[in-house]
Amino acid sequence: MAALTKNLFWGQGAGEHRLDVIEGHWPADVAGSVFVVGPDKRRPGGHWFAEHGLIEKIHLAPDADGRIRVQHRGVETPVARLRRRLPWLFRKVLFAEVSPFGVTNLANTNVQPLAGRLFVGYDAGRPVEIDPETLDFVTCVGANDEWLQAAPGLLEPLCAVAAHPAPDVDEQALYFVNYNQVSLPGTATETYVARWDLEGPVQRWRVEGMSPFDSIHDIKATEHHLVFTDLPFVIEPAALRGRARTVRNQDHTKLWIVAKADLRATPPGGSVTATEVRIAMSTGHLLVDHEEGDGRRRGILQQIPLSDLMMTMTRDSVAHRSGRSIDPNYEGLIAQAVQPSVVGRYLIDPVTGEVVEADLAVDPERLWGGILFASDTHRPAARRRQRQLWYAGMGFDPDLVPQEWWDLYGDATDGVVPPSELPSEPVAGTLARIDLESMKVAEVFSYDDGAFPSPPTFVPRSGASDPDDGYVVVVVHRDGPKEVQVFDAHHIDAGPLARASAPTFNPGLLLHSCWMDDRAGPRPSSYRVPLRRDVAGAVRGIPGVLRSFVELGGSMRAGRAGGAGRRPAGELNRRRRGTARGR
Repeated sequence: MAALTKNLFWGQGAGEHRLDVIEGHWPADVAGSVFVVGPDKRRPGGHWFAEHGLIEKIHLAPDADGRIRVQHRGVETPVARLRRRLPWLFRKVLFAEVSPFGVTNLANTNVQPLAGRLFVGYDAGRPVEIDPETLDFVTCVGANDEWLQAAPGLLEPLCAVAAHPAPDVDEQALYFVNYNQVSLPGTATETYVARWDLEGPVQRWRVEGMSPFDSIHDIKATEHHLVFTDLPFVIEPAALRGRARTVRNQDHTKLWIVAKADLRATPPGGSVTATEVRIAMSTGHLLVDHEEGDGRRRGILQQIPLSDLMMTMTRDSVAHRSGRSIDPNYEGLIAQAVQPSVVGRYLIDPVTGEVVEADLAVDPERLWGGILFASDTHRPAARRRQRQLWYAGMGFDPDLVPQEWWDLYGDATDGVVPPSELPSEPVAGTLARIDLESMKVAEVFSYDDGAFPSPPTFVPRSGASDPDDGYVVVVVHRDGPKEVQVFDAHHIDAGPLARASAPTFNPGLLLHSCWMDDRAGPRPSSYRVPLRRDVAGAVRGIPGVLRSFVELGGSMRAGRAGGAGRRPAGELNRRRRGTARGR
């Protein structure tokens, strides 16, 4: 029987809770709010990511009764409102939703604050802005005709924009990656980097020098460069027809580095060249130091060996170990908690792409199933050089290794622990602090009874100025009422300073989070994209999108005889890459 909590996807939707502090003392030197976004999933089934976005706002200052206020509100985009009125026009396809209006921007993946404003990202849609005080939808970022469109729609053509933009605090700007998700396998798809100054039009530059990739999820900005990474998130055509997967995910990461100077020297609409870097093991998320004192880029990667974000538990899933059906409460959970948590630190030459130094922080005895990490990105010294990382892990459950995953990865040689040597007993969920200077797991707090924390959010201590001085706030998923817990950021292994909960508090498993201070006064911008302009831009883009479909179809017919595509799982698993590995 699986040990992981079954209380993952029984969310409650929009609503409000007031949590009692049931243990410990809530810190007095915290302010602002933690924002979390994720799929508004209210029952198991389908794909974890395949629901419209839900915002969770955790007010960190207790109310007059000493309670912690938590709000949940749907991200009310124009298409979300249309879906509520015209549900029969919408259809789910795997983790996506389509309609005559286009590919729905589910706005459910990432939250990014900048300049007193809050933006929500989703990999298959434009960023949107919500008001951090009211949680109301404000506007899409950029009109449809300011982005590359990959599939047609009357209101929301598919504009694939990496869910994690790069905030540049010094420039007061956001950088994005915008690319074509509809392309021939094995070909380098049309890709752009974009810059937005929070008020004017989105400016884009086409990126040359990129080899084929699955998808792009994250971009970060240093003082002089942009760095972005691929994500193993590919849809195999057989899966669309309900057939078993035959192709496993890639066993490496690709990073691309673009000089900001090249953007300044090139008019928007022109082309810039990226330096490509290849690193062993796939990657989920990226951090970089803003400082560039030695001419080399220091990157921190959340690496996810043997994870498969497109493989979910279904009603037909059986456990590899026992051959028994997996409990239906886990339907929708992805195959992520199958290896120890891994954080990689890489020193890279941005001109040649050479990995000058590589190191891994990994603890196979204690840390498994890494989900998300957090760091101090609020203080200038912390942004200049990342020193600490807080990592939440789901743990490992031998009864939640599906046979489908084993069929693709059972003979893999590119993980940390070979599949044949996976633990026979469960490993607990954890919150850990990782020292990025020594690349050691500095401290760990483990949870009992299948509970785990996600996501972790770093909250700066009010009045303090030192980097990494603050707290880590987590939502704990467990059987029974869930909890909000707060830890001293440098005493994780001492356990939570305070636990807050209520008998009716049961949010679903969400995704990324951030901290924002309370805003004083009205929204500091009048920026909005008029709906009329958005519709006009979507309609004008239809002929170009259809032409690209025709060209794609011709390429597919021409390449069919050549067997274009990925290598089968067994062949890829038997090969070891000669790329950078940690010491």
